[in-house]
Amino acid sequence: MNEIFVNIAGERKKVEIKDSSKIIIDGKENNYELLALDSKSFLLNFNKKIYKISADSSDGNLYSIIISGINIEASARTALEEKADAILQQKSVRKHKTDVKAPMPGMILKVKKNPGDNVVHGETLIILEAMKMENDLRSPATGVIKEIYAAAGSKVEKGALLLSIE
Repeated sequence: MNEIFVNIAGERKKVEIKDSSKIIIDGKENNYELLALDSKSFLLNFNKKIYKISADSSDGNLYSIIISGINIEASARTALEEKADAILQQKSVRKHKTDVKAPMPGMILKVKKNPGDNVVHGETLIILEAMKMENDLRSPATGVIKEIYAAAGSKVEKGALLLSIE
């Protein structure tokens, strides 16, 4: 049985072709008959309704289909292509953790963020006093504060872990 995933206007359908006259769409069995008129035109008898279809593939899995004068853009992928895409999507969503460490020994004057807060690259996170000067420690990345390890009034050594961003 051939399994294909079709996406039409953002709606995803699972299509299984059982044989030359039976097709299953999202678990529902349908009868069909397809007659080629030429290389891009077809007559489709789908559940006893007849449609004239023109189809053209512009890019591998992308199709432009005209059914009874209505233009529809669609894509079709095999089950293997769907699995590969899901794996690629998971890889791109993986979170990256960034640790913020004290660049010098000193005392934490103020922690300007809390766990769960969103931060953007360059935003002040902590004010650290070192050698009687206030230093803004800025976010090295955009993300969400995962955990804060330092508190206002605490002394820290160079390289001490202050907070983490995901």
